[in-house]
Amino acid sequence: MPRAEKPRTRGNHTAVCMREAIMKIRNGESIRKVSKVSEIPFTTLRRYYFEYKQKGSIDEMRLVPNYEVNRVFSVEQEKNLGDYFKYCALLFYGLNTRECRRVAFQMAKLNDLKMPQSWTEKEMAGKDWLKAFRKRHPDLSLRRPESCSLARATAFNKSNVAKFYDNLENLMKRNPAFSDGTRVFNLDETSTTTVQKPQKVIAPKGHKSLCKVTSGEKGTLVTTCCIIGASGSALPPVMVFPRKNFKDYMCKNTPTGTLGLAAPTGWMNSDLFPEVIRHFIKHTNSTPTNPSILILDNHESHLSIEALDLAKASGVHILTLHPHTSGKLQPLDVGIFGPFKTYYNAAIESWMLRNPGKPVTIYDIGELVGSAFLKVMTPCNITNAFRKCGIFPFDKLIFCDNDFLPSTVTDRPCPECSPREEAVFHLSPISFPATASPKHMPFTSSSVTPTKESSKNVYESELPTSSTSKNNTESFKSPFEFRNPIKAGPRKSNRKQRKLGRSLIATDTPEKAEIEMEKAASRRKQETKKRKTVKKIMQSDSDDDIEIQLQDSDDNNDWQWRSEEENNILVLTNNDLKKPLPHLPQEGEYVITEFSTKKKILYYVGKVLHTRNEDLEYHITFLRQNVEHKFRFPDVPDISFVREDDIKLILPEPIISGSTSRQQSFYKFSLDLSLLNIN
Repeated sequence: MPRAEKPRTRGNHTAVCMREAIMKIRNGESIRKVSKVSEIPFTTLRRYYFEYKQKGSIDEMRLVPNYEVNRVFSVEQEKNLGDYFKYCALLFYGLNTRECRRVAFQMAKLNDLKMPQSWTEKEMAGKDWLKAFRKRHPDLSLRRPESCSLARATAFNKSNVAKFYDNLENLMKRNPAFSDGTRVFNLDETSTTTVQKPQKVIAPKGHKSLCKVTSGEKGTLVTTCCIIGASGSALPPVMVFPRKNFKDYMCKNTPTGTLGLAAPTGWMNSDLFPEVIRHFIKHTNSTPTNPSILILDNHESHLSIEALDLAKASGVHILTLHPHTSGKLQPLDVGIFGPFKTYYNAAIESWMLRNPGKPVTIYDIGELVGSAFLKVMTPCNITNAFRKCGIFPFDKLIFCDNDFLPSTVTDRPCPECSPREEAVFHLSPISFPATASPKHMPFTSSSVTPTKESSKNVYESELPTSSTSKNNTESFKSPFEFRNPIKAGPRKSNRKQRKLGRSLIATDTPEKAEIEMEKAASRRKQETKKRKTVKKIMQSDSDDDIEIQLQDSDDNNDWQWRSEEENNILVLTNNDLKKPLPHLPQEGEYVITEFSTKKKILYYVGKVLHTRNEDLEYHITFLRQNVEHKFRFPDVPDISFVREDDIKLILPEPIISGSTSRQQSFYKFSLDLSLLNIN
């Protein structure tokens, strides 16, 4: 905690109090007695009394300290400086303490003001000045800002937000049932992991290192999808577990009606989202005669054609948000997920206190989500979240100009504007800074495009000398004038423009048809790329490239050579494993073994630990393959006995490459095993 400041004991008296004290001493009372009665320090009172005796008249004296004599800036100048600090903070380019001190020094130097010598030596104001400045301006505070990406700061602008509210207003006018908010819903996913974020704890003072036990170093992700309604209702959540197949026991102790799904990555994808739409339709009873509005972000998984067809057939109107605007336009992000994460972390800590020494697994997340879900999904929280976003009650003007201020950094003139129109400045109705020059007020889309010099860092610009500023003492120079505006430079014309996302009603026929065309084009492009994959290999005796069309079928019965000279790489097929072994496997050799199941045959790469025993079995430790067709030994050794008949091929010595221990732990063979079903 910050140290409490010691109250000031000197200079707290008023002129009336000092006058009365001097009069009492003149009437014969002692200085020390009057000092105790009037609560004025003895030395201060004695100094003022001796000054009175020298001058002989109390009317010619200053009876209070003159603290303004060493003040650098006037009240109006400091207000201008504070307005600039506020302006930068609202622009999401706030200044830290060193930058504020540097700006104060620059303003004092440019205006040729009297300042301490230490300012000139360090080229910044002192810490004591900044401390006193903050006391004189209690509306300013030192805070730690939240991180905000450039995309989020610039995407939340008037045009994008207006487009969303226009689409929402269009939907609400289509059916009278949407006016009361009972058929308006919001859907979004959040991450729930097995590792919590520690909360604040009570601990003894003096310990520099304080830790809190977590479930592990890096948690396992389980995606939780929440759906809330503008009337204050919350639908049962959807949970996506990082497994290939879903089992019922994964949803133990979850909220009633929770839908459990499984995906290898634990993320929502286009294959699972139709199940979410069916879950939504089931719990909202959405039909063409009882339609509903579902607001969600335009992630690729939410715009699958199957999900859109299902939603449209059931009367669900899907409205997407503009990319990077969900932080202020989506009720779940605005008022639900924040407290949900707080309750979820508290639930994990409570669980670990009840189960000391036991880590949290994905099979425990259902219980933790259920505990946090019931606490946060209250009608009050949900309705307030919809109200703050202006969705219900509908308010398209809920955001003021200050909310759009960060997006003005990248505003550029319209291409169709004439040079004369570009030169006209349109002032934004921001309430401050009142003393700023018009050309440094917040920029609109019709502002002048910054020049190359103005786009430099503000600290790279050279300050004028004192002699130059003396000639311009008629006008005071504020930071809005001598510092370069926080403005993005002109966009490069040769830059390839990609198609930007936007807010749209995805279930409308024109929008849905456009999405289908984009999906079909992307699918054709991927299929063409797979079908026409060509690998260029340089021949050792020629500089010409050899193009070989890869075969997708497994019908090739012979060895396939990728080149005919050095560094030959053999492409193995299943028929190559039917050939007899050249010799019996020896200890330390690498082999391919066969394991048969009811549905298919699997192959594994292993290393022989011991030669065959009396039962004709080999003791083998198995390796695991990654996506790059490299192999490594697992952290937990996988050792088993294998019959001699199940060993199908003896591999050459593996190749080890890399400089780090991790890279050297991967093995690669000089044979192409991509056509074999190797695990």
